[in-house]
Amino acid sequence: MRVWLNPAWQLESADGTVTFQGEKKKYVLDDSKGTVSRLLETLEGGCENEALEALTRGDSACAGLVEALRKRGLLIESPSGPAGDDSVHARQWGHLALHTYRPDEAQRRLCGAKVMVMGVGGTGSVILQHLIGAGVGRFVLVDADKVQLNNLNRQFTFPRAAVGEPKLEAARGYIHERVPDADVSLVDRFVRSPEEIGEVLEAHADVDVIAVCIDQPIGSISDAVAESAWARNTPSIFGGVGMQRGFYGPLFAPGRSTVTPGQLAFPVRADIAPENDAGNLRSTRYSFGPNNTIIGAWMAAAIIHHLAGITELVEYDVRKIIDFETGHIIAQAQ
Repeated sequence: MRVWLNPAWQLESADGTVTFQGEKKKYVLDDSKGTVSRLLETLEGGCENEALEALTRGDSACAGLVEALRKRGLLIESPSGPAGDDSVHARQWGHLALHTYRPDEAQRRLCGAKVMVMGVGGTGSVILQHLIGAGVGRFVLVDADKVQLNNLNRQFTFPRAAVGEPKLEAARGYIHERVPDADVSLVDRFVRSPEEIGEVLEAHADVDVIAVCIDQPIGSISDAVAESAWARNTPSIFGGVGMQRGFYGPLFAPGRSTVTPGQLAFPVRADIAPENDAGNLRSTRYSFGPNNTIIGAWMAAAIIHHLAGITELVEYDVRKIIDFETGHIIAQAQ
């Protein structure tokens, strides 16, 4: 295993100091004795763990420095360093490294994950875009609609030429254009009842996460999917988009969430103030593309971080309600 400087931090050297500069923090290290510079020179291009241990074994100051850098997440471990700019995931490496000392393992988990997207419309298509970009290459898509011209203001995975085609076929074409060897299973059916949901989940029991992007009927269908997934120990997340507000989450994960789908079911409890009530959101035939993108992107981020093992960035117990007109976010717990 090789040790690397965390690429998410910028390095600056001046006047006998070395600064690790991040967006929220910075660390200024005294380098008057040159210890920091010597270590950084060793770590440039990566350093085998054994070589680093040999370097620090007889140098207590260097050993203490390495320990301090590890503790603050300024070092990472990986068999290879950040991918070159010709890699699809090259620019994602820094984000993963910012939140885990093994970004290679996080990326490996993403590439090996399988995600079910139920509904590849307004939010589902956005989620697909981000999951593909993050490295997910195995999908189960559930839908029975055809691409309509009025979808194109918010569903950017579909070209105009796909109007009239089944959304599943168009979505699979988009995925394979980006990831030719992607594994894509299609489920061409509407699911409206717990029985139908159970049949779909039973047939695809190996999925790692379910993104619920169907809202007909609003509330009851997402509750049924979440309950069925929970019973099968499968994580799931739901989001909804209205005209002025939207919401997403929690990502219900058995063994990690302290609330169950039943505790945040629709309609939301009557004693919650209306402005906090995601249950007041109703289906609408109208849409504003950026609103779908906002909710879909947040859902995708939760799924990606969960799959990567970056659990501190995932809301497992809280539903987030977003006011599109003000940008205010309300956290709704059980």
